Amino acid sequence: MKLGLCIVGCGGYAGTVMTDVHAVQEMRREFDFYFASRDLRKARDYCERFGGADYFGGYEEALADPRVDAAYFFTPHDVHLENARLAARHSKPMLVEKPIARTLQEAQALIQTARNAGATLMVAENYRFLQTALRCKSMIERGNIGEPRLISIRAEGYRVPAAWRNDATLTGGGSFIDGGIHFVDIMLHLGGFPKQVYAAYPPKVHRNSEGEDGIVMMANLPGGCVGVINFSRATSLRRQRVSVEVSGGEGYIEFEPYGGAIEYEDTKVRRTVRLPSSGRGLREMLLEFKSAIREGRQPLMSGEEAARDLAIVLAAYQSANERRHIPLSDPYPPAS
Repeated sequence: MKLGLCIVGCGGYAGTVMTDVHAVQEMRREFDFYFASRDLRKARDYCERFGGADYFGGYEEALADPRVDAAYFFTPHDVHLENARLAARHSKPMLVEKPIARTLQEAQALIQTARNAGATLMVAENYRFLQTALRCKSMIERGNIGEPRLISIRAEGYRVPAAWRNDATLTGGGSFIDGGIHFVDIMLHLGGFPKQVYAAYPPKVHRNSEGEDGIVMMANLPGGCVGVINFSRATSLRRQRVSVEVSGGEGYIEFEPYGGAIEYEDTKVRRTVRLPSSGRGLREMLLEFKSAIREGRQPLMSGEEAARDLAIVLAAYQSANERRHIPLSDPYPPAS
């Protein structure tokens, strides 16, 4: 049975997601897509481009329509809580773009709003569904590299922030809370929630943006493992360079998140583990959202999981601003 999913907010990234999703026939068998924008022409354009079932010139109108079963919000960070309250008023499941919110207080209010309405809440962290990250996690759990010692993530490129992303009040920060949180999620998924973090900002390049354009963070992870993230949107490269490296007492894994393989090495062998293509993980993410709704369960990337990512980002900001180590406690520790 199809799910009527409304794309709320027809901006650039919504187009990127729909271009990826629309290319797969399977997704059109799983979903009827609706489009809502405060600019009716945009909603109509997206509906025509992606074979939508209908379009709306307002969010309230869209969520009130009985054909719309759930909403996927492509909106700025500062209105995520408002979006959740709208979905809750209409008892509609909600998929909210990352980050879940700008502060932990907002995140907690958003989670509670969904709980009170009995509505499924999922955060659109597509990196949690990448085949590369999932296989690396599986190899770590099977003991292929022994006890993890270091998780090192490098994500550097050049992108000038546009429109509302220059406003630290709207975003909750700068590049790290916006794009770097993907790599925080990889680190958390592979290594666990850190006990403390230390971070620093490199010299700023994008001076018209209120937030930072790069950060280096070191985290003390469970079991003595160290996590390091070097994230920058101000590095003068022609193409973005992204790599994840995990070293353990008995082996080493390296991969590019959007890649199709994992490189594995130990003292005896080096091999390439080929993987089925998952693209950006968007299709798997949407199918998980639908399954969680139909099965009445928490999605894999729940609001609580997203709040854990956010807590790490905010601790990194505090550390960089105050130039000291910041101890952390898990806001939503997984059930044992």
